[in-house]
Amino acid sequence: MRTTDDDIRLQTALLARVEHSCRRSMKTPRDFEWLSDELSACSAPVSTMTLKRLWGYLPGNTRPRQYTLDCLARYLGYRDYSHFCDHEQDQEGEVPSNVVVSKRLDVVRELAVRDRVMLSWKPGRQCTVRYLGGSQFVVEASERTRLQAGNTFICGLMMENEPLYLDNLIQQGRPPVGYVCGNNGGIHFEVIKVDKGTYLTDED
Repeated sequence: MRTTDDDIRLQTALLARVEHSCRRSMKTPRDFEWLSDELSACSAPVSTMTLKRLWGYLPGNTRPRQYTLDCLARYLGYRDYSHFCDHEQDQEGEVPSNVVVSKRLDVVRELAVRDRVMLSWKPGRQCTVRYLGGSQFVVEASERTRLQAGNTFICGLMMENEPLYLDNLIQQGRPPVGYVCGNNGGIHFEVIKVDKGTYLTDED
């Protein structure tokens, strides 16, 4: 299958978002080893060689497998690569007919370290998390959920009224896992900015 200009644009955007999220340019062997380790920690292993070819560091076939694109998209907090493409096009004003536009939070671009996010979803679940930087959060308080204070996870995107996908959820004494909040009806979120002490809600 021939790669189209649109495919190239979206894949280039994905790589740029990964670098922006981890605040690291993929330029040296050590960079690719680091990213491979990060993806493995998120239960989405991709080999160093695959990453080098994808970024053009090594010659060869740069057309990635769907699995690789899905892993990188999940690292950013999306469900999969298709989910990433839908929202990337939405951001440019090219809204697919099957996508409903809703309030979204791009974690790396819009949050500062120590900002808090209050999450809620059905039936009666509530959770407050604090941003640590690099798409990582720590749970500060939780009611009627399996998340517990002190748990950490990675998430790059939050969408109002859509499920929230957490990667590399670390709970005491357990291996890292993925976790989904709000399977039934999605989540609601409010942001508390540490610098202003204000809430960002639907009405803002």
